[in-house]
Amino acid sequence: MIFGRLIVGWLKAHEDEVRDIDLIIGNPTARDRAPLQHVETMMQAAYAEDALGQWHIADPASPVLIKLRETGKSASSAATWQDKMDAAREHASVLHLRRSVAGKRILLVDDVFTTGAQFHTVGTFLTTQGRAKEVRGLVLGRTPSRS
Repeated sequence: MIFGRLIVGWLKAHEDEVRDIDLIIGNPTARDRAPLQHVETMMQAAYAEDALGQWHIADPASPVLIKLRETGKSASSAATWQDKMDAAREHASVLHLRRSVAGKRILLVDDVFTTGAQFHTVGTFLTTQGRAKEVRGLVLGRTPSRS
């Protein structure tokens, strides 16, 4: 619930920056992921927190973007940038749009930003395959960069 409040609170605080957003979706995790589908849980909380429907948060009961299967992990601190990019490409390759996003400005939400590889590949998927007009990102946390 707290993450949902953080997302909706951020949207309210940055209303001028997101007024033109047509659709807010999470960067999906696989449905069979255990123990938790963390992004989906965050988006459910944000959708519930937006009780008046002020924001265009996709209904979690009917997700716009899904991940068809689990893919390799890139979260290891030992992973190189190339490992993370390869994992991000694999992640994007198993995404599926359940409805059109053509011509829409999308706000893509994720929990953690490390290298930007997943945002890049998912954004590319949404703009090339889905023909979205624009994709912006919102994350709840940023990992410290390594020197």
